[in-house]
Amino acid sequence: MEKQKKIHPAKQKIIANYKEQKKIYLEEGYKECPETFSVLTANLMAFVVTAPFMMIAVGGWVLTGGFRKSGYYEMNLLLVFALMIASIFIHELLHGTGWIGISGKSWKSIYIGVMWESLTPYCHCKEPLSPREYFVGAVMPFVVLGAGTYLLALATGSFMFFLLSLFNTVSAGGDLLIVCKEFKYLKQNENCLILDHPEDCGFIAFIKE
Repeated sequence: MEKQKKIHPAKQKIIANYKEQKKIYLEEGYKECPETFSVLTANLMAFVVTAPFMMIAVGGWVLTGGFRKSGYYEMNLLLVFALMIASIFIHELLHGTGWIGISGKSWKSIYIGVMWESLTPYCHCKEPLSPREYFVGAVMPFVVLGAGTYLLALATGSFMFFLLSLFNTVSAGGDLLIVCKEFKYLKQNENCLILDHPEDCGFIAFIKE
């Protein structure tokens, strides 16, 4: 007999909260539109979705003479590794910061945890958001850690920042995939609620028809 997976009490409350909200919206006549995918799909598609950004970043770095002036051979690899690990957790904090910043909700609405089966940190918003609000929180890590660090690399000529920008761009691949799925709901901002999924990557859109 297969051993049942144990779920942390905090996670159980989040799942129960999600199911309760979903039930209410369906009873109120909302149409449910699932936009979810597995962590494995997110990790595989991350490279596909971010490939154009990576090519632009590398091309820009080469054209500005980054390899000639960066001093990459003097780089502290241990520091780079430490910053990459730190950026993984900052990534999730940026999701939460974006969501509460644009929606006016509190940090009580945000849950940050780890999917231990895949060792994947994640940030979950327990309350419904408008498509625009959800969009802002979803793209925050890409904008700040990906694009922001890349601009810093160009400004300073630092190969370390360049590597960090590439790492964080790929790390935001799953977020960009979610954003691609959400674009079609932005025009329905006034008649749509986005509920972040507590277990899978992605969200459920509830549209009031």
